[in-house]
Amino acid sequence: MEQLTGGIGTLASGKAVKTPVSFWPTATTIFDYVRRAMPIQAPESLTNDEAYAVTAYLLSIDGVVAKDAVLDAKTLPQVKMPNRDGFERWWPAPKK
Repeated sequence: MEQLTGGIGTLASGKAVKTPVSFWPTATTIFDYVRRAMPIQAPESLTNDEAYAVTAYLLSIDGVVAKDAVLDAKTLPQVKMPNRDGFERWWPAPKK
């Protein structure tokens, strides 16, 4: 059975639970998926504000953001995901 939440800290164990919060390194990926795929009967019908709200709700279940967090284009990229350092960079870092 696939899970949508939980799994934080299980990736290095013998029984990894890959969920968006435990596996994906950025919260923007969750937002992008929600925006393009939800709701299942009418993909891409949510407004950006609705997609931000769904993303905030999912992240709040696992305590990544506060239950009353309001996410938007400025605050979403600042969210620190539990697995943010779990991937190796295959491309050069952006020049500053």
